[in-house]
Amino acid sequence: MRTSLALSNIRHNLGRTALSLGGIGIAVILIFMQLGFLSAVENTATTIYSKLDFDLVVRSPEYLYLAAPRQIPRSVLNEIASLEPVERVVPFHVTMPFWRHPAGVTLRGMVLMGINPEEPTFRDPKITVDFGQLTSPESILIDQTTHHEYGPRNGRRFSSEDIGVVTDISQKRVQIVGLFEMGTGLTSRGAAIVNEKGFDRIDPRDSANNVSLGLIKLKPNARPAEIASQIQRQYTTQQGSLVVEVLTRDQVMSRELKRWIAETPIGFVFTLGVVISFIVGAAIVYMILSTDVSNRLREYATLKAMGYTSGFLSRIVMQQATYLALFSFVPSLLTSLVLYEITTWLTNLPIYMTWSRLAFVLLLTLVMCLASAALAVRKLWKADPAELF
Repeated sequence: MRTSLALSNIRHNLGRTALSLGGIGIAVILIFMQLGFLSAVENTATTIYSKLDFDLVVRSPEYLYLAAPRQIPRSVLNEIASLEPVERVVPFHVTMPFWRHPAGVTLRGMVLMGINPEEPTFRDPKITVDFGQLTSPESILIDQTTHHEYGPRNGRRFSSEDIGVVTDISQKRVQIVGLFEMGTGLTSRGAAIVNEKGFDRIDPRDSANNVSLGLIKLKPNARPAEIASQIQRQYTTQQGSLVVEVLTRDQVMSRELKRWIAETPIGFVFTLGVVISFIVGAAIVYMILSTDVSNRLREYATLKAMGYTSGFLSRIVMQQATYLALFSFVPSLLTSLVLYEITTWLTNLPIYMTWSRLAFVLLLTLVMCLASAALAVRKLWKADPAELF
């Protein structure tokens, strides 16, 4: 039976091996966490847009992000609604006022959406189920995924127990009359829906004449990109400035992602975290293997003297690096899954494992360990058996 020298080297000092696996595992966990946070940013950046029912969006040229969209004239939406390929244009209002904890004075920013309950604003039935309850300006629906710091009665999650609860938003009295389930975004841990009169009461911006966004639904067989270009030309001045901006669903999604990933420090920080974790892990593996090679130089020299080539000895070190990568990866994966659950509960960010991320981190771990091993084996190539005895 053949003996694996790489496995024998790993088993020789189990205490040192455990420390080595722990060091590599920490680096792998950090990579998992950074990628998890980055994925959560990507997922939550477009959460609300993904639930809205539209083919095109009309918005202000000064739009920043969903909770700070600026305003556009409602008259523009009326004009667009009269165009032949347009089936309907639905006004949508959004802002981020402060919600007061029902049992205290703590204030939290909350995404507040204003809609006409009789118009098809959302395409997810989990959101539209209680729209009929929005019968007065004080009525409000609250997202069940809103973080527990906003004050659900059970201390964990908003539920039917909270229907009838009275609090205020921006010092305006509101009463919870129903629930919906959507998921919060990056700007806030909570979300709520009111009717248009309720929105104008909480955030008086002349909602009768202005809206945050216009959600355009096209007739069947219409081509969104072509229609968007036609409408955009109609609302572009001779000087080239935009009266409004018209975007397809794909354009909206990609620009919102670009906003959070490329134009804010968030994406850069998490990407840099992955790079730093990789470098730290590679340094740890290099120190482990370099020390091991130094301690076993006489053994390797003996094998060289027996006729084994430098390539054979290098393969032993590379196999050792592969085993370290695989042995450290499994507990790191399990630990990361637990940390994902804890982080999701604490932050309300949707962090979950995907097969693609698992495969990517496994590949990254193997590359990290094998690259470090390639640097460590240089001592073997330079070693002269005659000088080691």
